[in-house]
Amino acid sequence: MEKIDYPAIRSALAAFPSDHDAAGSQRPTADEIFTPEQHANALDPNTPVVVGARGAGKSFWAGVLVENATREVAARAYPHLQLDRLIVKPGYTGFDSDGAVTPKLIDALVPPGEEADKAAQFWSAVIMRSAHSALTPNEDIAHIRTVINKYVDPEDFSEEIKRIDKQLEQAGKVLLVTFDALDTLSRDWKRSGQLIDALFEVIWSLRARRCIRAKLFIRPEQLGDDSLRFVELPKLRSGSIELTWTQTELYGLLFWRLHGALTGNKNSGFSELANQVGAPLSMMDNGLRRWPLVASPEVQKAAMTRLAGPYMGSNAKRGGTYDWPYNHLADAGGNVTPRSFIQLFVGAAQYREQSNQQAISAKGIQDGLRWASKVRVEELVVEYQWIKRALVPLAGLIVPCQVDTIYQRWDESKTVSTILEAAKNPDTGFMAPFPPGSKGDGNEFLAHAMERIGVFSYRPDGRIDMPDLFRVAARMLKKGGISNKSKSNG
Repeated sequence: MEKIDYPAIRSALAAFPSDHDAAGSQRPTADEIFTPEQHANALDPNTPVVVGARGAGKSFWAGVLVENATREVAARAYPHLQLDRLIVKPGYTGFDSDGAVTPKLIDALVPPGEEADKAAQFWSAVIMRSAHSALTPNEDIAHIRTVINKYVDPEDFSEEIKRIDKQLEQAGKVLLVTFDALDTLSRDWKRSGQLIDALFEVIWSLRARRCIRAKLFIRPEQLGDDSLRFVELPKLRSGSIELTWTQTELYGLLFWRLHGALTGNKNSGFSELANQVGAPLSMMDNGLRRWPLVASPEVQKAAMTRLAGPYMGSNAKRGGTYDWPYNHLADAGGNVTPRSFIQLFVGAAQYREQSNQQAISAKGIQDGLRWASKVRVEELVVEYQWIKRALVPLAGLIVPCQVDTIYQRWDESKTVSTILEAAKNPDTGFMAPFPPGSKGDGNEFLAHAMERIGVFSYRPDGRIDMPDLFRVAARMLKKGGISNKSKSNG
């Protein structure tokens, strides 16, 4: 019987790249695409709103749809969606590329204070320009200002969009315009809400079209923002799809990547691992989703037992190695992202104290959580630049703790006023965690902002708790929880 080469598997895990770049600017490639069955709903052209936390894959799937090569891979994985019929144009990505509009252009054509009059017209022009580009891809792309001026009369706009819709139908094509990174539209709370409101209004108007669609990739707290006023928003919310990952899907991603990393290495012994747990590589010929290491929790658990042992300690008291990573990587909403999951296993493989009888160890997994926590908080800073200022004063606190204990730390360090002042900086400013000028307790507003993004949760008795995913990097403590310091020299 061929032996499992645990050091080779460990080396492959340690060399894994993280799920994707935190800023969302890196384009996905065909060999990065893993296609969980439930994610079909997120790619469906008839689903206008896709909701997901940072790291869940919003920008990844948006990028997959835009690029022809990656969209072809997705089309084969989800044939019932008929993605091969799509012509995809990026409407907004947060970056100056691919013909998408930019924040600077929005500021120029929808000046602050004029959102109510001009924002919907602007987004309509983005759809119209994308429609023209879809029909005449070899022609120069018109300026948005030109499109706005040409179709200032709503009847002219309606007639033209109907004409293009009919042409697309006759050609057997569907135009999909994507909108991602909506948190970068503006630093101002009111303006951001008004721009998103107007975008929802334009997206809703497309329901009358047969072959022109739009898809928004948005964070949950943005979709749930109480300041949004579009009258049909409840219908868009109820029809939205949440981009989430189950434990089985995340382990499927892990083993699929591990197989890809070790392909061609005849001495890796990965095929023997697959054989021993009842998932020979030949079964992948029947379809990736049918491969037991992707589809079966029991088989995945058996593989983890071989790779890391059965338990996080000498017995089941501390939990099993299969369930522990997922349970400790969840945010306050119970969601685990691919980035955090993969990062934990990268950290576990890089842990210095290892045995050649296993690929990773329980201590390594714990250390991987420390790395995943650190990376996760750094990712949050990309979108919520205030988060570190809110976390630093809480170091050393034991959670769960009383709300007043949190507020006292923030008062002592003047956290709220420091955040609001930094947010106003003209060069390095950012969107504050709550609208400046809000009447009430700033500490309470900040705490609820942290709850909305999954960093805080409230116990039934009113105490505040924090998931290990953030607690460890925040250097906060928990009775019986893992410490924020590694005992390894790694």
